[in-house]
Amino acid sequence: MNKIFVSAIVFVFSTFVFLQCTRETASEPEPTIITEPVSTDPNVGCTDAAATNFKSTATEDDCSCKYDYLSKVSTKTPQDFTRKVLLEEHSGTWCGWCPLAKETSKKLTVSPSVISVEIHYNDEMTADKDKIYNPLKNKYGHPAWPSGMVNRRKSIVGSTFIIGESEWTVNVNDLLKTEKLPVGIALESSLNDKELTLMSHVKVNTATEDAYGLGIYLVEDKVAGFPQANYASRNTLFQKYEAYTLPSMIENILHENVARDAIAPLIGGLNIPAAAIKNGKVYKKLFKITLPNSVIIKENCQIVAFLMNQKTNEIVNVQIAPVGKLKDWD
Repeated sequence: MNKIFVSAIVFVFSTFVFLQCTRETASEPEPTIITEPVSTDPNVGCTDAAATNFKSTATEDDCSCKYDYLSKVSTKTPQDFTRKVLLEEHSGTWCGWCPLAKETSKKLTVSPSVISVEIHYNDEMTADKDKIYNPLKNKYGHPAWPSGMVNRRKSIVGSTFIIGESEWTVNVNDLLKTEKLPVGIALESSLNDKELTLMSHVKVNTATEDAYGLGIYLVEDKVAGFPQANYASRNTLFQKYEAYTLPSMIENILHENVARDAIAPLIGGLNIPAAAIKNGKVYKKLFKITLPNSVIIKENCQIVAFLMNQKTNEIVNVQIAPVGKLKDWD
């Protein structure tokens, strides 16, 4: 086979391969980048001064805020979200009946759909009263100990928001009969020494005339070093409780999800814009705080964010995420 013939074959084959590659490449559509139009209305836009696209004239937030934060939360949201329930416990190390409530809370929170927060009063773990205890007391009444609220809803076996430990289980189970909701929360955060950066995401899939607010606790889990009084110790009326077998002062107790701070207001919450409630847009909000000095082990801190109905003052859904971790939509 002469050189001219070989060269011709190589040329034809190379041309064929080139054409094939060209056809395949040309058949792939160019990616389309869809960007939401920026409102020309001076009163509509991003109202958050911490955002990179803050609009100083805007009075109506259109959920367009962008932040200097690399988000890893999925841009695709589910049609429905898992129902979760918030149990807010009133507690204190001096409260001798509180070990009974702690046992009930521990049993309930075995389910990932139940989230608890311990609100301590008049002990070494009491947080800023003006941010946590006083707002709750002024809205829902002065608590007894132990007592708590389940989604801040009136008890189904009574008429009060603040209810005793014996009613927690029936109220939690009643709420969990509804497994899915049209409202969800995703959380992501980073921790640099004691500086916490939190990005919250809220999605409302069904348009509603209700008004929603976002409340956020900073809690510390597994807090040790604070002995707990225990009146159930060797008290025959409480033999069904583990506390019956424990000493009258429990030295090695771990306090679960102790409220340390309120990142967003606990009453009313941070207003969710109408663009999210009526038009289904994802509402994002960036928070930056310094961990309070009360935090002992910063790695044990968690974020508990809840969405509340501002008309009824009841909690609609809640989410929890350890600091520095991503909790995507679920």
